[in-house]
Parts: sequence; C-alpha cells; structure tokens
Amino acid sequence: MIAKRLFALLFLSGVSCGAISAATETDGSQVPDPEQAWGQRDLGAVRDWLAERDGNGPDSVEALRARAWLARRAGDSRRALELIDRAVERAPDQADLRVDRASFRSDLLEDAGTFKSLRIARDVRDDLEHAVAVSPGHVDALAALTAFHQQAPGIAGGSEREAEALLARLQDLAPERVHLRAAMQLAAEARLADAVEQMSRAIDMAGRPRAEWFVSKGRWLLELAQTGRAMRCFERALDAAPGFRPALYEIGRLAAEEGVQSDKGAAALKRYLELPQWPGDPDEALAWLHLGTIQARLGRAAEARIAFERALELDPDLGQARQGLDELAARMDVPAHVGGIPGAERGDSTGFVPRD
Repeated sequence: MIAKRLFALLFLSGVSCGAISAATETDGSQVPDPEQAWGQRDLGAVRDWLAERDGNGPDSVEALRARAWLARRAGDSRRALELIDRAVERAPDQADLRVDRASFRSDLLEDAGTFKSLRIARDVRDDLEHAVAVSPGHVDALAALTAFHQQAPGIAGGSEREAEALLARLQDLAPERVHLRAAMQLAAEARLADAVEQMSRAIDMAGRPRAEWFVSKGRWLLELAQTGRAMRCFERALDAAPGFRPALYEIGRLAAEEGVQSDKGAAALKRYLELPQWPGDPDEALAWLHLGTIQARLGRAAEARIAFERALELDPDLGQARQGLDELAARMDVPAHVGGIPGAERGDSTGFVPRD
C-alpha cells in the first residue's frame, strides 16, 4: 500500500512534472534535453544525437544521460537507473542528473514492497535534496522535493515543515508550480472544482505549460460534467504536444461516452492507435472499445465490429466490447464472432489500417 501510494504521488504529481530545461552545448554540438523530449513524446532528436556521437565519447555524461532516457522509453527501468548512476558518478553535482535519478527511482516504486519502497523513497529524497543544495534555483528539484515532503509519510522522510519552507522558495521562483502542487493536492482530496481553478492559474502563469497539465484539468472537468471545457483542454494539450497520446485518448473517450463530436473522436482514437505506446498511456483495449462505440453510433457496422473484436483480442474479459458485438448482431445482422480479422476487412471503407 505504501509503495503504490508513494509511486502515485511522486511519479504522477512530483518528480515527473519537471519544467523544460535548456539544451546544452558539448564539443560545439547542441545536446537535446531528454526530459523536454520525453514531455513532447518524441525522443527522436535524442536518438539521432546519440547516433552521431557513437564511437566518439559514447560514455560522456551527456551520452549516458541520453542512453538512460532511451532505456526508460524502452521500459527497462533498471537499465535506465544503471546508466544514470554512472552519469551521477561522473558529475555528482549536476542537478539535472539528480532529478533524473529521482524520477527513474520512482519508476521502481510501483512494484516494490513496503520496506524496499521506503528505501527507494529515501534515496529519492536524498537526490532531490542534493540537487537543491548544489542548485538552489533549480525549479524541477524544488517542485519535486516539495511534492515529496507534502505526500511522503514521516517514516520515509516526509515533513510538512520542510514542504512549507520549500513552497515559499518556489513561490518566488516559479509561482505556477505552487498552483500546480495545490491542484494535484486538491484533486487527490476529490475537490475537483478547486483543483481546476488552481490548474488554470498554473497554466496561465506558465510560459510553456505542459500537455499533461491540460489533460489533468480536462479529466477533472469531465468528472464535473463540463464536457465543452474538457474538450478544449484536450485540444490545447495537442497544441502543446501534437503526439501526446493521452489527449487523443481523452478526446475519443469523451466522444464515445458523451455522444458528441463523433467524427473528431474517431479520428483521435485512430491516431492514438497508430502512435507508439508510452509508459502510463491508457489501455489500448479501451481505445478500441471507444472507437467501436463511436463507429456503431455512426452506423458503420463493419468498422465497429473490427474495433470491438480487437478490444477483445487485447482483453478477453472486456464485457462492454462483447456487449457491443452482441448489439451489432441483434440490430444489423452482423455475426458476433471473436477471432482473426480477415485481411480483406482491415482497411475497410475508412482506409484505416489498425496497428499491430
């Protein structure tokens, strides 16, 4: 229980919500910032830069950091931590590396037991405290350390007094982060209207608000039955990061569940399913379910059947998809079978080819 609570609070509302760092110059070439690229859901520039340097100092601090983020993208959390450990050994007082390592360590919390999670949490705290000590104006480190002290239990090193002191420093450096922290805290308490207000202030104050901020606000607005405002938030998330899959998913989910803007919702879900999956993205089986719901509503029986069948292939226990097939069979005399999708049907009338 403690492990999952710490994972949710540190990973979702603290360590991983960093500000965008500037790219650095090394040997005359610009190093793309991996954290920024992660937020944009595109590590292509990081991968390209690393390929250009292959064989020419591949174990530099910058290269180790790039390789660590690519390992994280591949889902290899332990390899990512191993690489960032090596980078920290070479540059122990580089604050960005300490914040990275705190984030990577938080990836391991979800599957850790109670005692291991407490040890990881203390290591996260130590890295963030070191980052703040060597770089007192590092907003990422301050924001993440504030989140830690607000949410971690005392046995893991959390302290309300420390959180208050850090919030005061953060207010001077980046007041939008104070509103962001307040929004996340209020949402955790199910005070969604207040959370929306605080997130709106954070977004208005930030020079470049993150796509995930808009998505969080949109989800809260959906729970408050404010669908129009929620849709605009998801669209603004795509303005900030065009390939941000959670925003595409939420546009599709909203269209499926509320019966509005069906064509826009179907297009968003198709785009969602074409893009590569990232850690923490919504379940693809649910995306297929929502797409099937929309297609059925639009009278596109063949497309709806393909989507429901694909949802069941990914999650055989997804009763709503099976129900969708049964309803199609009853209304449109479409066979309600689940199995392989005939190759002739995969493109269908929309020209959409599902991603395997």
